[in-house]
Amino acid sequence: MIERLLKSSIQLSKDILESNEWCRTALYDVINKVTFNSIYTHEMMIADKVRINSYYKAIRRYVKSGDIVVDLGTGTGILSLFSAQQNPKKIYAIDHSDFINIARKIARYNNINNITFVQTNSRDFKPIEKVDIILHEQLGQALFNENMIENILDLKKRILKETGKILPGKFELFLEPICLKEEYKIPYIWENNIFGLDFNFLKHDDEIEKYKPRFYENQSIEHHSIDHFLCEPQSILSFDLNKINDANEIPKFIEASKEVVQSGLMDGLCLYFKVIFDDEINFDTSPLHARTHWSNPLFRTESKHYNDGEIISFKLTMEDLIKRETWLLSIR
Repeated sequence: MIERLLKSSIQLSKDILESNEWCRTALYDVINKVTFNSIYTHEMMIADKVRINSYYKAIRRYVKSGDIVVDLGTGTGILSLFSAQQNPKKIYAIDHSDFINIARKIARYNNINNITFVQTNSRDFKPIEKVDIILHEQLGQALFNENMIENILDLKKRILKETGKILPGKFELFLEPICLKEEYKIPYIWENNIFGLDFNFLKHDDEIEKYKPRFYENQSIEHHSIDHFLCEPQSILSFDLNKINDANEIPKFIEASKEVVQSGLMDGLCLYFKVIFDDEINFDTSPLHARTHWSNPLFRTESKHYNDGEIISFKLTMEDLIKRETWLLSIR
């Protein structure tokens, strides 16, 4: 009883904080700062060859001598270090985490001296001149959940030249019906019938509701757990930060229909995204492609068999882009 009350109180406090825009921003900053103070987080990111190779190629192509570059959320400083090799006029590497001290040491050890490290929140960053390139990798598992849109558009409005460029700027979001490998399937409790023991009544049991966590319908899956996609992958949303100026330009309600091309049991819909620097330099986080450090969110559904040619239609409502637990999926 006490434990349940404590959990409820903590959740209520969090909900109250998040209901206020200033408190929500402050709460996000604290959580983000703690997360990126972990050395293992940075080890995973720089071990991600898909990510690293794509950013390296893009920086080699787009950062020019004489450019002024801002690296938002510099972390280990890896993107600034790549940029420094292109001999730009100036590089600002900004991060509000204390980990920026490690980035300074990495640059110093590698005899790279043309980077200005600034420990600050991006909203408080005010350079004396406009910049040519905003470089970033504020990409969460669900694309939006590291506050990319608000942070980038704020910098774009305040410090980017009219001829400037956001790298990367273009993104596509995918939500694909999947069939999991048998050993990775986790049915809803009411779908179970184990050695004659029937759990089906729990589907309509009122008491079971209080035991469902906030992310009950939204889980994450391992890269190798998917057997196949039921449909041909097709993006449900695309946008270019170089072309939009307000977060409200990104739709929060999406409807889609997909034709089944490989029959099987649908265990849910898997979310992934594509990062596009240009037609030649891009990568995605599809669980069926080369592995990245991003895991894949899964919108769980009750298992249902679909045959080739059948249509799967769904609606996705993203009440708050940053908070994936507010995203609601309904299958029609």
